[in-house]
This record gives sequence, structure tokens and C-alpha cells, in this order.
Amino acid sequence: MKKICSFLLALLCAAPAGAADSTRYFNAAGPRLSVQSGVVRDGLRLLLHAPGLKGDDFLRAARKYVNSESAWKAPQGYTNTRVALRNCNAELLRKDGEPHEKAVLLLHGGAYILKLSNIYRSMAVRYSRMAGDADVFCPDYRLAPEHVFPAALDDALDAWNRLLAQGYKPWNILVVGDSAGGNLTLALTLKLRDMGRPLPRALVCMSPWTDMTGSGESHLKNASIDPIFGNNPEYMPPKDGVMPKTLPFILSYVGATDPKNPYLSPVFAAYKGFPPMLIQVGTDEILESDSEIVYRHAVEAGVDATLTRYYGLFHVFQIFGDALPESRHAWEEVKAFIQAKFLAPVPGKPGDA
Repeated sequence: MKKICSFLLALLCAAPAGAADSTRYFNAAGPRLSVQSGVVRDGLRLLLHAPGLKGDDFLRAARKYVNSESAWKAPQGYTNTRVALRNCNAELLRKDGEPHEKAVLLLHGGAYILKLSNIYRSMAVRYSRMAGDADVFCPDYRLAPEHVFPAALDDALDAWNRLLAQGYKPWNILVVGDSAGGNLTLALTLKLRDMGRPLPRALVCMSPWTDMTGSGESHLKNASIDPIFGNNPEYMPPKDGVMPKTLPFILSYVGATDPKNPYLSPVFAAYKGFPPMLIQVGTDEILESDSEIVYRHAVEAGVDATLTRYYGLFHVFQIFGDALPESRHAWEEVKAFIQAKFLAPVPGKPGDA
């Protein structure tokens, strides 16, 4: 994995710099893909089809790599403190070590198989800065296959409850997540709504994995072009919609639960009463439909929802931060969304900034 990361970085650095107008996303000018993103995408497509790095083998290798990561050091001016929850640990990132009235609940990705990694600790810093130096709470929720549904959802709810117990108000909490974390972001909000409890102020979902049944058309349409999950029998939709008796590693979180359970597959949920949400997805993902269907259901339910498709981009491309034009634009979009939907005052709510 270290060699893979080094090679991808070398590919990225070797790519010629692109102009700002080469940002590749759906807009009035039409879709275009930057040179940098094209090189990274093609590099991923090549590397992740090498022996021992395809399909579930890649996830197992990634798990081994993440588990061996070196300790992360918070940047100057920040503290990162471990917090014990009922069934897992969490980390609380704070600017200057002082509590803030606003908080971001960050639910990390990783197919419910990978633990909280340094990528997400760095992402927590970015979210804090975008959200006016808000505190960022990152639960390191229990993982499959050792812990199946609803373990991760229960841990996310426990993290939410801890924030409230510490004095944060629901309207001062932003919930964000990517991939499996995007699933959890939606499932947690759905759970809170169904329990009749106050909801977070807003949601950000990057490439959310919302359909464990793979029923969306992109699971087949993009099967040959997705550089990470494409051309792989383990990631094809179940035949005739029937889940196999022995689940592939990537679906181990499902356990014995009906995969159409909306807390497991939010694509089957109703979204009435949901807070504003921003969804971002790449058009080369097999999970493209997972975002599109959730967005459609949300809009039909009257939710203030935004879906942005990034042409030619792969799963959770935002982890490249400012290195890719499209990723840079995606984060700029997130920042604008946070300013408009999270940082703006809430009429009639005490203690709001």
C-alpha cells in the first residue's frame, strides 16, 4: 500500500498543472476532466487491478495498512483528545483546546471495514476551519465483519448523544461523512427523525454508499469504468436481487439484516423533515445512483438538497484536498454550503453565532 500511495503521488506531481477553468464538474460550460485527475484516475484503474489488489483483496490490504499507521500529530493550535464512548472510542479535535458552541460530527468512510485513519484526522482539521473553528467529534465506530449492523449506527447515535450531553445544541451540529460514513450520516438522521428527536442543522455526504442491494443503474452502467470498484465480480449487484449466502468482504456489515432496511440502505428511506444536505459524487462511480436516488427522494420530500456530479471522478476524490482542481472545487462548495446552511444564524435559537 505504501508503494501504491507513493506511485500515485508521483503520478500526480508529474502531471502538468491545469488552469482553474479546467475543473471538471457539471456546470453551464459542460463537463471536462482535469489532467491531474485523469492521471490519478487512470493510475488507480491500473494499480487496483494488479494481483492481490483487486476487489476484497484491496480492502484487506487497506485494512492492514491503516492498522499500521504511525501516530498522527495535530497541527499547531489544535488538540486531539481521545474520548471513550460506550462501545468504541472517539476523538475530539479542538482549536486552542477551548470548547466551541458549534460542532461537526464526522463519520468516516471505509466500507464499515476500515477504522478511523489519519486521512480523516486531517479532514477534521479542514472541517473545523471551514466551520468557524468548530469542534470536530470523530467516533471510531465498531467494524465489520466482527461487528455487523446496527453496531456502527448505534455508535454514531452514541456519539450524537455524547455531543448533546456536553451541551452542544442540535442546531449547532453539522453531520458529515463519506462512503460508509455518508451512509451513517443519513441513517443517523433518519433514526433521530423516527425517534422524534431534534435533527442536526445540516448534512454533507461525499460519495455516500446508500444501497447495499446495488439496485441503481450505475452499479451496472459504471461497472467497467469505476477505477476502484469496477470490473470486479465481488462488487456486482446480486443476481435477481437475492443476496448470496456468503457475503463478500465489502458487504460483511449487512450481516443477517434485510439489505433493504432503510437504516442500512438509506436509498430506501423517506426524507420528509430532513435538514439541508449537500451530496457530491463522481460520475465514474458505481455508487453514482446511490447519490442520485437519495437526492431525488429528498427533493420530492421538500428537503433543501443539492447534488453535484463531478465528471469522470472516482469514489471520494475529495481526499486529495487541494491537489486536484475538482477536489479543490468540491471543498470550496462544501465551505460555501457550511457558511450558508450551518454558520448562518438560526432565528429564535439562543446562543447561535
